Amino acid sequence: MGEREFERTQDLRFTASEPPTSETLPLAPPSSAAPGPTPPSVVPSPHGSAPYGSAGAPAAQVNPHATTSLVLGITSLFLSLPFVPSILGIILGFVGLARSRRTDPPTGRGAAIAGIVLSIVGVVLGVFVAMAASTFVSDAARAIVDRSTAAPEGGATPAPPADFVEVDAAQWKSVVEHPGDAEGQAVVVFAEVARFDSTTGTDRFLGGLGVDQPGTERELEDPAVVIGPEVMLDGVETGDVLRIHAVVTGSFELRTDLGGTVTVPALTIAEFEDVGFVDLGADLAVGSAEIKQPGWISVPVVVTNGGTQAFTYSATLVAESKNGKKTYDRGPVFVEKLGPGEKEKVAVDFFEGVPADAVYRVESVERFVE
Repeated sequence: MGEREFERTQDLRFTASEPPTSETLPLAPPSSAAPGPTPPSVVPSPHGSAPYGSAGAPAAQVNPHATTSLVLGITSLFLSLPFVPSILGIILGFVGLARSRRTDPPTGRGAAIAGIVLSIVGVVLGVFVAMAASTFVSDAARAIVDRSTAAPEGGATPAPPADFVEVDAAQWKSVVEHPGDAEGQAVVVFAEVARFDSTTGTDRFLGGLGVDQPGTERELEDPAVVIGPEVMLDGVETGDVLRIHAVVTGSFELRTDLGGTVTVPALTIAEFEDVGFVDLGADLAVGSAEIKQPGWISVPVVVTNGGTQAFTYSATLVAESKNGKKTYDRGPVFVEKLGPGEKEKVAVDFFEGVPADAVYRVESVERFVE
């Protein structure tokens, strides 16, 4: 170091170090050589790993679809009922299986197959779980209904309440005309089931109701809706004639064939008995034939109204051979507005063609409410 330079370092209050000897000189290239860019192959990694750009092991190949399928397959074994994990597991399993064929060696093939198999098992378990749950719910619901309608201890059928009343024609007419005012009334009436299907529902039927047991179809002309537990109405069919204990619980609006509506009473049934049609032939008594003149035979018939209201009777009397194989003639029987318990005698006349040894019987009979 020259004298001038040494003085300048003293002015700056620095102490100059001794110049390095040849034994301590660095091994770097001479300062005259301009430093070149460091090759990428020797740039150190900031994390101490292999240098960037250096030749190393290839990156591990992955198959996320196969892995996800396996996870969903395992999940579906525990959550089989919703079916969603199982379905997704099957779809992703096949996708993962297809992707595994594009790599060498195949990546995720085993996981994809396992995911598919487990997902299918999950679907099968889901079907069994759903069937078991449906059966359990159905059995539980029926058990609840059975308990609600079960007879008391001892197996006795519960007796109808004391306030159930066998109403007469006037009382029933009031219920039909003003069902809202009649709510809560407990009545005993007859019902012919007119409609009982999927339209009405399994817990109710549309029928013709009245106070007298009918003798023919459609004799009961007052429509009403009868409601009851399904377990109670099981076995009831269209055309059945029932004697029911029921409570008036409201009304329904029914459509008519002409496009209008009609208000009918609604009754909730407590119990019923299938009684069928009454034999109206018992209301007609056939007397002995009387020959008025040659070719003219008169047969008396006494008609007795066995109902609780006025009826008009229309019947047919047939004259036939003793063995019933030959019919000679027929004659009409007609009695109008016969009151309850009343009797009326009519004569049925037969003319040419009826022998003296013919027998006579009631072939058919109908009655209509007046």
